Amino acid sequence: MRPGSVDSAQASSRVTADILAAGAVCWRDGHDGLEVALIHRPRYNDWSWPKGKVEAGETLPEAAIREVKEETGLDVHLGVPLPTAEYMVGGGNLKKVFYWSAHVRSDQPFAPKNTREVDEVRWFPVAEARTKLSSYADRDQLDALETFGSTDALRAWPLILVRHGKAFPRAKWHETEHVRPLLALGTRQAMALTGLLAAWDIRKLVSSPWKRCMATLVPFSAATGKPIRKAACLSEKAGAADPEKTARYIEKLLEKGKPTAYCTHRPVLPTILGVYAKHAPQGIAAKLPTEDPYLKPGEILVAYVRPGTVPRIVEIERFRPIDS
Repeated sequence: MRPGSVDSAQASSRVTADILAAGAVCWRDGHDGLEVALIHRPRYNDWSWPKGKVEAGETLPEAAIREVKEETGLDVHLGVPLPTAEYMVGGGNLKKVFYWSAHVRSDQPFAPKNTREVDEVRWFPVAEARTKLSSYADRDQLDALETFGSTDALRAWPLILVRHGKAFPRAKWHETEHVRPLLALGTRQAMALTGLLAAWDIRKLVSSPWKRCMATLVPFSAATGKPIRKAACLSEKAGAADPEKTARYIEKLLEKGKPTAYCTHRPVLPTILGVYAKHAPQGIAAKLPTEDPYLKPGEILVAYVRPGTVPRIVEIERFRPIDS
């Protein structure tokens, strides 16, 4: 796999393997360039990236955040995804480990939860880390990190598109469309999104003012204290009446450079995805969904946007909450 690339399984909403694990390459700006955090495991006497198995009820991003916290003590948010590790383990089982970059902006102390599993965590300049890593395969993530860093894509911020949770069937609803509510499944999806969305450093919430969209983001809003700003152009009616206005709004979100999660409806998705395609290289644009329904109810699409005067989407991922 070439540096900086991400396999198609990682960019999809569902992945399969006998064993799933997740972790992150934590990085910071050192005096002489990028530095990365490696953990030492006394059981294996090796230096590697913080990572671990996905637990029941977790998505991959949630597992990555938890494992970094347990093995290093660092509170992080996810940045651009890095190459996936895939190998066979005992019993002929296929294991996949999904990685993200994670920018450590503050001078947080290292504090592994279990020192019998991780007894040391240290920052290393990239060149030194390459020789320190015990597994040669772990260099794939380091190479990708360097490649992203050379283009400033390493500092890409997340713009997260949320399709509202499962709603009451349209055909059975006889009241005004904008108040059609979520089903019980949709409410569970909204609750599950709270943990999933927390994996990214979201600073702004936006939603179609229609009830089912607002209800999808309410649990995350309540958990984080972030208000939900209503954008009429994200509603079904407005998106159909003036798709160009909706497209201009998405352009503004891209230009502002503020990590944002926003919720809308299935019929609006083609307009939004069309804007994304204009801001992504061909290989990344090819990862955008092209067939109706584009996203499942409660599913999210994460666009990583490189900062700059001209917004550029450098990676795309899709995830569904565990209850979907």
